[in-house]
Amino acid sequence: MRRKTFDVLFDTKAGMTLLVKRPCLWRSGWYFTMSTGFFAGVVTNVWLLEQPLEVRFAIIIASVMILGTALTLYGFLLHGILETFGAVSGDPKGLICLLGYTALPFLLLTPVSLLAGKLGLAGLALLAVLIVIGFCWMLYLLMRSLEVVYLIDFKRSAVTVLFSLLLLYIVFVWPLQIVGSLVMRFLA
Repeated sequence: MRRKTFDVLFDTKAGMTLLVKRPCLWRSGWYFTMSTGFFAGVVTNVWLLEQPLEVRFAIIIASVMILGTALTLYGFLLHGILETFGAVSGDPKGLICLLGYTALPFLLLTPVSLLAGKLGLAGLALLAVLIVIGFCWMLYLLMRSLEVVYLIDFKRSAVTVLFSLLLLYIVFVWPLQIVGSLVMRFLA
């Protein structure tokens, strides 16, 4: 297990290739839950220390469920985009299996998030930097998994991921920005 995790994180192409040859949906779900759960658990236990334990557990469970659903839907979006672009028809189950492993950087960044929590309000900046680092590392692992599942080169997988993020921005964030700016103009 430890060797596979190391290969996925640091020798990514070989690690992802090894994982895609065996169905690993439950193991992938376990790694995703463990990575996001530990990261969210450390953050909530440090920042929401005054709240009851039930509230902190509810936040952790809700965040893991929301992120897991979003990651699965994002995997199917990527599969559809690649099929539209004419890539070799890949295995959507293999992609979903690998998506759980893309959250592993947050498991490695969990001790630093504990340090960020111990720093108090000054640690919020460090926590924001950690989330950006984890997100970029996650995107890199995602590009490598697309490369393995769909037999495309890294440049094409990077373009696909950036295009999918642009689509998500246009669909979910941009309308909120437009409505927010209209509300601010109306209130001003």
